[in-house]
Amino acid sequence: MAQLSIFDPLFQRRLNKLHFLTRNRVNRHRKFDMTILQRLLLLFIFFLTGIAALIYQVAWAREATLVFGVSVYAYSMVLAAFMGGMALGSFLLRTVADRTTQPLRLYALLQGGIALCGLLSPYVLPGLLPLYGAIAQHLAPTAQLLTVVRLLMALVVLLPPTFLMGGALPLMARVVAQQAGAIGSDVGRLYAADTLGAAVGSALTGLLLLRLLGTRETIWLAAALNLGCALLAWWLSTHLHFKTAQIEQTLVSATAHQRPRAKTRAQAPNTGRATSTRFLLWAYALSGFAALGYEIVWARILAIFTLNAVFSFAIMLTAFLSGLTLGGWLAAWWVRRRPVTLMHFGVLQLLVALSSLGMLFIFARLPSFTIEDTLGATALSHFIAFEFLLGVMTLLLPTTLLGMLFPVAASLYTHEEHITIGDRIGLLSACNTLAAIAGALVAGFLFIPWLGLKGTLITLALMNLLLGVIAAWRVRRQQTQWWRSPAVAVGMAALLLSISPAGYYLGFREGPTDQMIFYAEGVETTVAVFAVPEHNFKVSFVNGRIEVPTDAISMRAFRLLGHLPAVLRPDAERALMLSFGNGIATGSLNTHQIPLIDAVDLSAEQFAAAAEYWIENYNVLRSPYLHTHVEDGRNFLLQAHGRYDIITTDATHPVNASSWALFTEEFYRSVQQRLSEEGVFMQWLPFHSLTEAEYQQILRTFQHVFPHATLWYTGGSHTLLLATPQRLTRADLQSALQAAAAHPQLNDDLGSVAAIAADWIMDEDALRTYAGPGALVTDDNAYFLPQSQDTARLLQMMVDLAAKPHVQ
Repeated sequence: MAQLSIFDPLFQRRLNKLHFLTRNRVNRHRKFDMTILQRLLLLFIFFLTGIAALIYQVAWAREATLVFGVSVYAYSMVLAAFMGGMALGSFLLRTVADRTTQPLRLYALLQGGIALCGLLSPYVLPGLLPLYGAIAQHLAPTAQLLTVVRLLMALVVLLPPTFLMGGALPLMARVVAQQAGAIGSDVGRLYAADTLGAAVGSALTGLLLLRLLGTRETIWLAAALNLGCALLAWWLSTHLHFKTAQIEQTLVSATAHQRPRAKTRAQAPNTGRATSTRFLLWAYALSGFAALGYEIVWARILAIFTLNAVFSFAIMLTAFLSGLTLGGWLAAWWVRRRPVTLMHFGVLQLLVALSSLGMLFIFARLPSFTIEDTLGATALSHFIAFEFLLGVMTLLLPTTLLGMLFPVAASLYTHEEHITIGDRIGLLSACNTLAAIAGALVAGFLFIPWLGLKGTLITLALMNLLLGVIAAWRVRRQQTQWWRSPAVAVGMAALLLSISPAGYYLGFREGPTDQMIFYAEGVETTVAVFAVPEHNFKVSFVNGRIEVPTDAISMRAFRLLGHLPAVLRPDAERALMLSFGNGIATGSLNTHQIPLIDAVDLSAEQFAAAAEYWIENYNVLRSPYLHTHVEDGRNFLLQAHGRYDIITTDATHPVNASSWALFTEEFYRSVQQRLSEEGVFMQWLPFHSLTEAEYQQILRTFQHVFPHATLWYTGGSHTLLLATPQRLTRADLQSALQAAAAHPQLNDDLGSVAAIAADWIMDEDALRTYAGPGALVTDDNAYFLPQSQDTARLLQMMVDLAAKPHVQ
């Protein structure tokens, strides 16, 4: 007799009848064991743990960047450790879920363990800083080896709690999914509840908790949620008479009773089912690979059209998770009302591919979708709403389809009558998570630099398309009417690719012009350079934001940032430039022939784009004194050897998601430790998009570490802070400038001694009076929201101060 696969229609009809009869038998044993209220409580518990998990992920990533750096390499290692621990927990604890007779109590113990790890983590992660610094300084590892060190250290901290998190799904699936014929639906609802909690946790953490509580207290709040879930789950286990063995025996007896004539078939090995099951496992794993790859690419593109503030990534992640939640609920409802087949799984893959290709057209049109045209205002709340709207508009459809895959895959992979639910769900989740880690790393580090953002999206979409075609091919003989679906999908994909827009993502316009002289998409950033030769003007767009304009006001600030520290320290032997940009400040510094200049920037593309500024930066890239480093500023200070006579930070902004850590007390302390005894430190400090209170807080923090601080202003909406080893008087400044008067470039760049001295607007006493008493900016409480209500007043104050005559 020909054997039947679980995906065959004839088998499905027989299985449906069996499920109906089995469900009635099982329900007689379950109706007093789990009420509707109890099932809702279980979903609520999983919702709360989803909130806690995303709080941890966002907060731990923020803390880890302070140790390992804010570069994409450092963040990726933290993400890999977080998700790797969850995959390991799902894999190793999946069989325990099936063996235990008290899965809910074991789940409660896991939540208690997560809470304990959460309480300790704010002390453990910072505790790694001395060890990491020692390894980076004394062992001098290569960049690749340092990445491995980051991964190992992240695993030490994150593996215990994430391992416990990974075991939660198979255990809870064993509790709620006991009814044959409804496993996919029950597990799908768990997935949707957890993902909804994750979306809420992401939004709360990014928008409120970090700002109101600080990082440490936010983590402790997540620990309190885990502890509350542990207590609630334990209490519920005492009222829920879970009879695992009895239910399993009922399922087995019912199955045997309904299929007495299938004895011969059952004795033969069902290779069709085994093959289909293996394919489903690998196909769902590859779906995870594509899903995290999509997230990386979508986040990079959307960042170009947002403020890239501290909350921007959290908003994008919330939109991403919201789509997964919607898809999970829809699929859970669907699989409960009709049997699913491999063809349904394949069609979803095809739709994911087509929707992802369709996003190319929406991304290309985003420059014309502005906040003014959409919401008519630019208040902070409108910016937040606009960014969320961007995320929903672009991500909702593909993420909803991605969210539908799990309940469908769970329904098929558990065979809907399989009694080892924990084992099956745990293995399915572990493989998907491991592949997702690979997808994030491969997309970020290989695909985007090689193929670009558009090419990476197309590659991932073709992967989903191929999975859908293979799934359809596997069921072609039993469901011929579905064979048209992949053919239509392939045709539509070919059409979309043939008319797809050019893959340029600039933020302010839809495509390049003849004025664009450089464009590159790298691991960290998308950089474009535009030149208007007739106006002697150049400007860069880094992830959609204007940087390094060569207008007169900006150029004077860049020049002062490079020249002034060298004038005050003419005997400097070593200098460090953090945030190289396109090298104008570094080029000015290099004219003083300092024997060694280390230049640091997060983006390798910035160094490449600096070649287009060779006139403005005095061709500094060809200087024998210059040594370039692709790293973030704080992490480089941990790795650096020796001390510097000059340290300078070029144009950065506290609101920026990757720059806030350069304005905290801890950063200033690390600069202080790297300065020589007579060293000079100068920092770019903009005041647009900051409230006056935040601006004063940064000034206060700077002067708390560097008492002899002065404030400088060259025009526009940015100031410069200068720290000297002793009090700087105007007589000292005039003497230093006169001694450097013979420098051939100084006068051309900045003008006379009087013109340079006029840029000094506050001495250390005036600065201390203006900053006033109050709290300092620390790593724990640094959170700057983009707000512009005080910009006009601050600008007028700076202009007035610059216009006043200065007493010698």
